[in-house]
Amino acid sequence: MKKFANKKILIFGVTGQDGSLLAKEFLNKNYKVYGVLTSNRKNFKNLNRLKILDKLTLIDSSRIKTSKIILNSKCSYIFFFSGLSSVTKSNLYKNLSLNSNNKLLIEILETIRVHKLKKIKVLNASSSEIFGNNRGYNTEDSEINPASYYGLAKSISTEICKAYRLQFGIKVFNAILFNHESPLRPSEYVLQKVISGVKKISLKKEQKLLLGNIDVSRDWGWAPEYVRIMNKLIDIKNPGDFIISTGKNVKLKDVIKKIFLYYKLDYRKYTKISKNLLRPYEIEKISGNNKKLTKEINYKPKILINEIIKKMIKKEY
Repeated sequence: MKKFANKKILIFGVTGQDGSLLAKEFLNKNYKVYGVLTSNRKNFKNLNRLKILDKLTLIDSSRIKTSKIILNSKCSYIFFFSGLSSVTKSNLYKNLSLNSNNKLLIEILETIRVHKLKKIKVLNASSSEIFGNNRGYNTEDSEINPASYYGLAKSISTEICKAYRLQFGIKVFNAILFNHESPLRPSEYVLQKVISGVKKISLKKEQKLLLGNIDVSRDWGWAPEYVRIMNKLIDIKNPGDFIISTGKNVKLKDVIKKIFLYYKLDYRKYTKISKNLLRPYEIEKISGNNKKLTKEINYKPKILINEIIKKMIKKEY
């Protein structure tokens, strides 16, 4: 019989990119992992890709109360990755975006408060979208200035965690995550969309790649690396808010060029800007200062955009 480490963890939103990668990290360390399903859509694609579906214990949150899930698990850590995470979809489904990113989180924190489970550590996955169009490099103390409903939802969740930490002494972290990619991302996310489109063009299955604003600039990180950072972060003594970013910004146009060049194609011949894909409130550039993180865990992200592109094309995890 396989022996597990003493610590058990709960992952809310285990089927997404970050949740599935984190589950694999802890399973490799022989932890007991409970994956909480928070959506009616039971999509196990990522868990199957990582070959971990049969290695974790899945719990359906629509059938069991959040408080019962936490109490029965006797967990040491809770990671909250649940909620609608698409900026475009969040502006279409406003209530769903706000509720899915916050209702369960409040239930988790309330369970810990009411039952005095203060030994449990919680990590909430926040987003760089909370900073909107702030200029310069954002720190953990920068103004919260969301430009989308997803950014608003994550701003609320970030403030909720701060409040429970300060008012009730709950050990809750905010990991403010900048863009982080892997082949586990859904197809509608821009790097996945571009890689898939360019591959089809190289195989002569498509003629053009339709794009929106390609002059936006983002800090692109590698999701498996960010997950390992969150794994380290939750072990530190004093909980707080931490930006996880590479500190390097690259224009989407330059990323697109690099992907086309990988297939020995000139992006100018095969791309077309579509007005339908332009967002009404587009964030031009989001930059993150990761000095607090690197000081705390003595580590900063090392995998940058050139390597990220190669790994995604080769479908490495």
